[in-house]
Amino acid sequence: ERYKMPFDSMNESIPFGQAKNQGDSYYTPEYVYRKLPIDWSNYKTAYEPSMGDGRILHFLEEQGIEADGGDILYGEEEDFFEFEKKVDLIITNPPFSKAQEFVEYALLWADTVIVLQQQNFLGSKKRFEFWCENPCDATFLLNTQVKFGGSGGGLRGYVQWYVWQKKQKHIKPGNWIYQNDGKTNYPK
Repeated sequence: ERYKMPFDSMNESIPFGQAKNQGDSYYTPEYVYRKLPIDWSNYKTAYEPSMGDGRILHFLEEQGIEADGGDILYGEEEDFFEFEKKVDLIITNPPFSKAQEFVEYALLWADTVIVLQQQNFLGSKKRFEFWCENPCDATFLLNTQVKFGGSGGGLRGYVQWYVWQKKQKHIKPGNWIYQNDGKTNYPK
């Protein structure tokens, strides 16, 4: 059954970028995912495990993808690490402290995993073995700093999408750059 948010994110007066909890929530600005040069028609089903206010989930639905999601910040009994359903795509901006765990678990359930993280997600002695065993197929670097609103008063930094693909490589392997105006070096 489709996840029901405890509020109507499309109609309730909750500004994007503001957390519904007292925790460490930083929601993804719309242009960060809308400007990705990805052909979304390659995906029929998707899951967003850190959906926050639902903006990425709603974007996926607008693309014609049957999407579901959840977020432990709403006090759900079920969390992502109990999710056990095959989907074409898992796309998310998980908490930085749990990003590696999210990727490892997502790879069990999706053919394509796309995760937004800081650039320094690549650089860590702790994650060295992870990267050796799980090299990503592609990255999409947004070439400007992104300002995330949130319960911590906001966060600004350079981020990129990391892409892992199992079977079909719908996204061309490589390191790609894009701008918030939609310009990219991604081949058409």
